[in-house]
Amino acid sequence: MYHKKSEKGQALVIIALAVVGLVAFTALAIDGGMVLSDRRHAQNAADTAAFAAALAKIRTPDYAPSSPAAQRQAAIDAGEERAASNGYDNNGTTNVVEVHMPPISGTYVGNDDYIQVIITSHVRMMFARIVGWQVVTNKVEAVTRAHSGSSDTATGLAAISALAQTGTGVFMNGNVKLTVINSGVFSNSNSGTCPAGSIVAVGNGNFDVTTNYTVGSVGAASGTFCSTPATNLNGDSWVPGVQMPYPPTNINPPVPSITCSPDPITITDNVINPGTDTGLFSLPSTYGAYTFAENGNFCFDAGVTLNGDYDFTANDVNFRIGGSGFTLNGSASLGSAPSTSCNNVLFHSVAGPGVDFLGNSTSKCSNVTFYMSEGTTDFGGVAENTLSAPTSGDYKGLLIYLPFENDTPLNIQGNSNQHYTGSIIGISSDITVAGNNTSFSVNSQFVGYTFTVSGNIDFTVNYDPALQYLPPEGPAIELIE
Repeated sequence: MYHKKSEKGQALVIIALAVVGLVAFTALAIDGGMVLSDRRHAQNAADTAAFAAALAKIRTPDYAPSSPAAQRQAAIDAGEERAASNGYDNNGTTNVVEVHMPPISGTYVGNDDYIQVIITSHVRMMFARIVGWQVVTNKVEAVTRAHSGSSDTATGLAAISALAQTGTGVFMNGNVKLTVINSGVFSNSNSGTCPAGSIVAVGNGNFDVTTNYTVGSVGAASGTFCSTPATNLNGDSWVPGVQMPYPPTNINPPVPSITCSPDPITITDNVINPGTDTGLFSLPSTYGAYTFAENGNFCFDAGVTLNGDYDFTANDVNFRIGGSGFTLNGSASLGSAPSTSCNNVLFHSVAGPGVDFLGNSTSKCSNVTFYMSEGTTDFGGVAENTLSAPTSGDYKGLLIYLPFENDTPLNIQGNSNQHYTGSIIGISSDITVAGNNTSFSVNSQFVGYTFTVSGNIDFTVNYDPALQYLPPEGPAIELIE
């Protein structure tokens, strides 16, 4: 076959071009594969970091002082640590890791229920550098919802509820006028024989409830409302209801965890500094105004008595109480005197007689919870108390709580200077409200083993479910984006 000399070398050109193309495809496959692999890896790292941050958030108590900041820092630390364990160490050169609570962009900006993790990584090219393409940047993000618990599930109990399954659950004795607004009275007992029925009213009673009086029923056995002829029900009725299990399983707020410095509690310029006092804490004999240092944990292992002409301020503090308990007595005031305040306070009684606000003492505290692992709760005498439960957090709506293990009584000696807002719950406790020629009203719910109102008292319970404790749902974590 005849070939022209001018055609020589054409195959080499084609082969050279083919080699360039093959190299380009190889470079694209290698560099592109590196970019795609890094993107997948970065996305997985962002997802796991967001989950880790969410878990850290719900494990950080949201009642402790400065808790929003503590939760935020715990989430950031956990997210960054998890990202680093996956190769993204936030070194500012090859990668940058951002953990934001709340998110700074997107749908959930400003919402503390959400956590955003952004990872920016820079992938150095191998073959693309030949054409000046040095680095490819990947930017991925993940958003999780970290919900530590929501107050969406009601207890299903009336404003006045007794949990005992037998015997007299609700007892009203004396010249009692009881008014329950927006709710009723419930006795879990199926006791059906008078005079020891499920609900017993003796004396010259005048009772008015918005709904009705409900008694426990099991099969054919149903509780009975026993009353004297002088009892006036004002047209209200009593009806059988379903007896609930005892103890209830849906009223279990978390046990407080208060950690105090081993250093002793000291007083500097009328400021009481946090720490642990192993002896019975005492104040200087000089009366006046004293302040518990903000964001402080105070552990009174042997108890404390605040008795005398002292005026106390307590904001964002926790008290862990043992020994002889916590007593406010005499003319002492907590948050009620001019230029004093009491807000966001947790009392946790771990041993001893508990908490007593007695005598001529006065208190005015908002966002306060008394968690009584041990000991009684006694608000009485001529003390003036204005106490309202927290409006957020694990103890939202919970003013006083005695768990199942604590069967000590809970007493409120009523007078016109008593004001309470929030649920008062004693799973195994006998709750008593008593008064002598007194009239007062509360925005509360009473849940006890038994409930008694007695004396010469005009007692009104204004039930607003939005102000009461509603058991939270379990913690929830979910990946949103």
